[in-house]
Amino acid sequence: MKLLFDPFELDTDRAELRTVSGLVKLEPKVFRLLCLLVENNERVISKEEMIAVVWAGRFISDAAVSTALKAVRRALGDDGDTQSFIRTIRGIGHRFVAPVRIRPTENAVGGPAPQAERPVAEDTRGERPTVAVLPFGRIGLPDAFASLSDAIPADIISSLARLRWLRVIARESTFRFRNTEVDLAGLHSVLGASYCLSGRVELFGTQLEVSVDLVDTRNEGLIWSDRFERPVADVHAVRHEIVGAVIAALDLRIPQTEAALARGKPVERLDAWEAYHLGLSHAYRFNAHDNAIAGSLFRRATDLDPSFSTAFAARAYTSFQDAMMGYVPDPQAARAAVQFAAERSIDLDPLDPYANAAMGRLHILTGSPDDGMVWLDRSIELSPNYAKGHYSRAFLQLVRCQTVETRADVDTAIRLSPLDPMLAPMRIMKALSFGIDGDYATAADLAVLAARTATSHIRIVMATVALCQLDGRTEAAARWARVVREIRLDPSITKYLKSMPYADADFRNRIRSALRSAGFPD
Repeated sequence: MKLLFDPFELDTDRAELRTVSGLVKLEPKVFRLLCLLVENNERVISKEEMIAVVWAGRFISDAAVSTALKAVRRALGDDGDTQSFIRTIRGIGHRFVAPVRIRPTENAVGGPAPQAERPVAEDTRGERPTVAVLPFGRIGLPDAFASLSDAIPADIISSLARLRWLRVIARESTFRFRNTEVDLAGLHSVLGASYCLSGRVELFGTQLEVSVDLVDTRNEGLIWSDRFERPVADVHAVRHEIVGAVIAALDLRIPQTEAALARGKPVERLDAWEAYHLGLSHAYRFNAHDNAIAGSLFRRATDLDPSFSTAFAARAYTSFQDAMMGYVPDPQAARAAVQFAAERSIDLDPLDPYANAAMGRLHILTGSPDDGMVWLDRSIELSPNYAKGHYSRAFLQLVRCQTVETRADVDTAIRLSPLDPMLAPMRIMKALSFGIDGDYATAADLAVLAARTATSHIRIVMATVALCQLDGRTEAAARWARVVREIRLDPSITKYLKSMPYADADFRNRIRSALRSAGFPD
């Protein structure tokens, strides 16, 4: 077998290393060590494995292994500082990091001549973002709490694994980096991790403090950092809180980072995952133009990777917006698009919380909210820290006029993701739940807060008009009514109620009356 890595050719059959200048002389054990590294370039080779393969398991010193590694590097023109070919992963081993290609060996029996090398077709599917969660460091922890430094990251790994759009390195690999200085380049090249989550647990008297950092291993940039301080007596509560906050933060921050990386590329060069993340950056801007861009990018993602369940769920979301918000002239076609994408998503991956949420929203359009609740409950069961799952269930509960349940899910969603792009819709749902209960003062306060941060979302602003009017704030209602007319030239009460099909006829009538008083036509 001939293995190519520029500018070298490693012929394992002839035991030769060649360049265009000729043969490179290597001692037999040095050659075997090079073969071991090159043939297993997808993983790290430990010192123990090197000894077992190259020295047949005989007892040798660490210095002998180091000498052989130096000889390999010297032959390749590499060294411990440059590490262009062989990268050292502290405390773990070494990995061959240069790209390797295989050239077929000639047929020794006189078969056909070897074919010229053909470029490998580009994989347009791309790869999921990958995160490595390391064991947390600990400072001043007594034995009774020492296990927290492993327990918290282990809980995070378990919860992240439920997010189907994210690949999580198993703890058996990441926990090998315990008590070593983090080599971010090594995490990226050896484990394939584009993100690293690390932390530190400290005890100050009776106060437990946990710090968490999320870093992009490709450029070593800090993406997110947070600190949690609680009385040590609340150790189990803080553990649960940290896990929830980390899951929600990664669900928000990693897609933002991936979208930023993809934004500079022409659309025709985006792979499936790049198109998906760029689509997410347009999906929550609450207007027809950006919703159409998001839908187009999600369709590109599913065209490039027809097995991409989460991208089909995202397609279902943009089509749901088209149908509910009246962004397209044919709502019937939009409903059909929702059904196709949601059902395709759940067929591809029944355990994807995004797919289950998409099925839940579908039942709002089909007029069977009770059936939709089953799917949304399952979405949250699959990923309890999925903020948009709680948001979607709150929306369905609001339509059913279940006010206490609506507020509980909204509060959970905001606690999990306080900077979520859906924060304004979350707030307006809570406002409307108070409106259903007749607490118009609280409802109007919350509605104004929501509308100030989402002035282009016509459903939010029209709800604010109605709730201000119901609370007797006629001047505020008139001011927000002018904003509605700036967003859309033909707003109507019927269109609004179609997008918010409240089950309670009395509340529908109250909303209708309030919007009429504010000057909107039926």
